[in-house]
Amino acid sequence: MNNVKLLNENWILKYNGENLKATVPGDVTLDLYANGKIKNPYFGINHKDLHWVTDTDFEYVNIFDLPDNIFNEEEILLEFDGIDTFAEITLNGTVLGKTENMFLKYSYSVKDLLKKVGNELGVKMLSTTKKMEEINDEGYFGVFNTKRLFIRKAQCHFGWDWAPDMPGYGICGNVSICGVKRCRLDNVHYKAANDGNITLFVDLNYTIRPQMDFNGRIIKEPDEELKKDVLRYTVAAEPSKPLSEAKTFVEECLITGKKNLKNFYIKNPSLWYPAGYGKQPLYEYKVELIRDGEVVDEKTGCFAFREVKLEQSPTGKDTIGYRFIINGVPVFIKGSNWTPAECFIGSIKDEKYYNLIKKAKDANFNMLRVWGGGIYEKDVFYDICDKSGILVWQDFMFACADIPEDNAEFMGNVKKEVTYQVKRLRNHPSIIYWCGGNEKTGTYGLQISRGDYFVDVFLRGLILNLDESRPYARQSPCSLTDIGNDKTTGESHAGCYEACLERGIEKYREVLAENVVPFVSECAIMGPCSFQGLKRMFPEDKIWPMNEYWSDRLMDNPYSSVLMDFPTREKYYAEFLYGECKNIRDFIAKGMTAHAETLRAEIEYARFNKEKCGGFMNWMYSDIWPSATWAVVDYYLEPKQAYYQMKKSYAPVLLTYVYTKEGLNLALINDTQKSLTTKITFGEKTTDGKVLFSEVIDATVDGGRVFGKIVNGETQEKDSYLFAEAVIDGEKIATVFSSSMWRNCKFSCDYSYTVKAENGKTAVTFKANSFVKGICLNLPDNYKYEYTDNYFDMQKGEEKTVYISAVADEKTISVTDFSKETK
Repeated sequence: MNNVKLLNENWILKYNGENLKATVPGDVTLDLYANGKIKNPYFGINHKDLHWVTDTDFEYVNIFDLPDNIFNEEEILLEFDGIDTFAEITLNGTVLGKTENMFLKYSYSVKDLLKKVGNELGVKMLSTTKKMEEINDEGYFGVFNTKRLFIRKAQCHFGWDWAPDMPGYGICGNVSICGVKRCRLDNVHYKAANDGNITLFVDLNYTIRPQMDFNGRIIKEPDEELKKDVLRYTVAAEPSKPLSEAKTFVEECLITGKKNLKNFYIKNPSLWYPAGYGKQPLYEYKVELIRDGEVVDEKTGCFAFREVKLEQSPTGKDTIGYRFIINGVPVFIKGSNWTPAECFIGSIKDEKYYNLIKKAKDANFNMLRVWGGGIYEKDVFYDICDKSGILVWQDFMFACADIPEDNAEFMGNVKKEVTYQVKRLRNHPSIIYWCGGNEKTGTYGLQISRGDYFVDVFLRGLILNLDESRPYARQSPCSLTDIGNDKTTGESHAGCYEACLERGIEKYREVLAENVVPFVSECAIMGPCSFQGLKRMFPEDKIWPMNEYWSDRLMDNPYSSVLMDFPTREKYYAEFLYGECKNIRDFIAKGMTAHAETLRAEIEYARFNKEKCGGFMNWMYSDIWPSATWAVVDYYLEPKQAYYQMKKSYAPVLLTYVYTKEGLNLALINDTQKSLTTKITFGEKTTDGKVLFSEVIDATVDGGRVFGKIVNGETQEKDSYLFAEAVIDGEKIATVFSSSMWRNCKFSCDYSYTVKAENGKTAVTFKANSFVKGICLNLPDNYKYEYTDNYFDMQKGEEKTVYISAVADEKTISVTDFSKETK
């Protein structure tokens, strides 16, 4: 059995003749800040003064002792789960090697170099900037930075239109000493079929077969004693129980070589489904290597019965769909694009992963796309997704650039990376799709680019050789035509937000209705964060009016045809829809509402057309640092108004209105697997409660289908809106809708509320005396709390209770609304 000692404690960082306390896993920049050597890198424009950090070499040092028993091991390994990126590693004065890829695990055999007391481990971080200066990037293209193409680290670290040019730099993973057997288990993976058949494949790091030359002559005889090694397989026959408590199958057999396998059959297996479609049963397994009657190594893990298919079938004369089928069930994807949760990868805590993924599931998401300009996520991310039913679309880490497939050193580095990552990730049932990266040159047109052989042959072959259980696509976007971002086949980076800056925001629904995209893998719409969030990123005198701090933080897209930076875009949308922004609170309310309303239009249009559209994911889910653009959950984990709108628009059963080429549709969208029959009451009201018309219709919609009926739009009555309501399984569902996204509507703030504690939570019950837009609850440090709803609309006479995740005094709760904020 492996003898492991973590070496995450007692590190120092050598800087300018000083020994600074260092955190591992962590980052040089954060260590400098924690020791008072630099200002907060996340505040204001402080990051602009920190380029010297990656221009400089730093050295981490750890002095450690070892227990006596570890020296009884046959081999001792020093392992680094992640180093970002270039480093030289020494142990007791001996150079062990250099690192050049943050996506690899580095392991060194060090038994002969170790002593019991006073071992000195050094990790000299080598300047990323100096390494980049050595690169010849002539003839290559990449957005924002070209030399990054050759560096195997998070591509967004060199600056993106939502991330600062402030590269991570340091020991970003665990460091450990492991005592092991020289001949041991290497890797275990499985292949499961929904009929109950499960095969465990076990790779060893040694073989018992003779090694021969090309003439068939034996050049190395196997160790005869190792031929007696035995593998014991223990497989749970029932899910969701620890192996020690579950009924199990146990098989023992002699090893057959470097590669071994054993088949099992589980009758009537429980199938793993994504959130909203079923449960996520996980079965445990254990593989033990037995030598001379003693267990000398073991690996444990989980498996699931889950089959995935990517269906691309005709949906019209000139269109082909793009739909995921899980266990034979078509799944409409409702998700978001996941970028790194921190600039400095080593600082991401498990708790942040739990919180972010929980929020995604709470908002009815069933997929997160791990975007190709970030990182292959940590094990904890995939473990949580496995248990939560959040599907994972896994990009490989190539983004918005050529891929230098003509560079042998690069290709060798990437081959090791892809092999390591596929082996690490392939046992996760949540991962259903491999994608060769994001927006490689050529995906938006026919320009000459480098990397087609890489994604079509090299990467595809390497991945499928290691894992046949999931579909692979060359890039995102991809299509079956010459144009990668085609709207008739494949999956697209689509949306009308930018187009309507040129064609007119008033035409948003009309422009949206021009196409039904087979699958929307990115829909980029932006909006501001809360006032509390802005206070954490800007000095008080820079919060309003917009200024150079906003331009620096919110950034722009230099490749866009629209010459308007992002803060200006947000303000333009806000003011076009809701009038001049007079102050910061006015802008936040209007900008957040514009974000939510445009995102609602995009999501609900895609869902209404689910016969032809297989899914929708917005750009993006959360922020890499404090910012206020694309994300729907900010860096501090406070959801924006758009998040709560997504929660409503992603509901399993959605009653809404959708504009198409044929007109305005009353829609009942059913993502459940059962047929629904109800009566829908719909019509038009004014914000003061006057009913302009009302009608009742019968509606039946099969599981996974959509009911739609063309209806009249709003009249010209001032301050009017459409409403609809129905009862499904005893629960009322309702919606309010404005074709103009509430443009120029006047709202009241005539409502009351009561507050009381209930079972460790706070219940806030509202009653509206007129139509109220965007009621919002806040507490000090609002990001620490969860709300069942926020930024919600209420019709006259409606009552609603919102629950807060902690007991709060009424005096500490701030309640506001769109009308109050925009006066």
